Amino acid sequence: MASLYKYIYDVKSLIRNLNIVDDDLVEFWIITQRAMWIRRRDSAYIATDHSLVQSVVSEVESVDRSFIPDLVESRYKILRTKEKLPKLINFASWDGVVSAGPADMGVPRFNHKEYREAVSSGNGQFNKRQIFSFIMNDYLYIISKAINNYWYLITQVAVLGIFGDPRAVGDFIHITGEACWTPDDEYPISIELWSYMKDQIVKGNIDILTKVPTDSSNDDNQGKTDNP
Repeated sequence: MASLYKYIYDVKSLIRNLNIVDDDLVEFWIITQRAMWIRRRDSAYIATDHSLVQSVVSEVESVDRSFIPDLVESRYKILRTKEKLPKLINFASWDGVVSAGPADMGVPRFNHKEYREAVSSGNGQFNKRQIFSFIMNDYLYIISKAINNYWYLITQVAVLGIFGDPRAVGDFIHITGEACWTPDDEYPISIELWSYMKDQIVKGNIDILTKVPTDSSNDDNQGKTDNP
């Protein structure tokens, strides 16, 4: 793995004489191609490919079950991240969240589920004290049937996931005070995936730019001469 700058350089090295391509355009190609190729891969393989995973840390706040805090008593409240998470890459069988839990990585992770399953779980003998999480409208919600469990004391959560735009993770701050991601950090992509992406970027974007036909005429027809 390498930084985003390195991947941009790899692409631009193939188009060294093409002045119309800037870093922002190449960066856009990389982001869109990455998301497309990840969706194409087998979901079981993607879930275990940690090179694609990033971590987002967010503070949490109490919200009520009706999502209207002023109308419901506090005993009905659940937790939710204060900020919307970056857009995740959704798959057919899961939402792109690899794991979620307190910012302390030594603490057991939440039992992350789809919304309907999360809110209906926790009634059994062996899971009544479990903490469940789910994604809705880009927020992470945390819920548990165990009223007196420690989950009420959670103030920050860490969400490991596969995000559509890795740069958006940089808007979040880690508990160390540093950004969760910067362009100098490793870009979340595997070497194998990059080889496919780079080839497609060349074929799907650069080749098109280099083969754009030139219009030799203009509206004023200045290139024409009138014959008597």
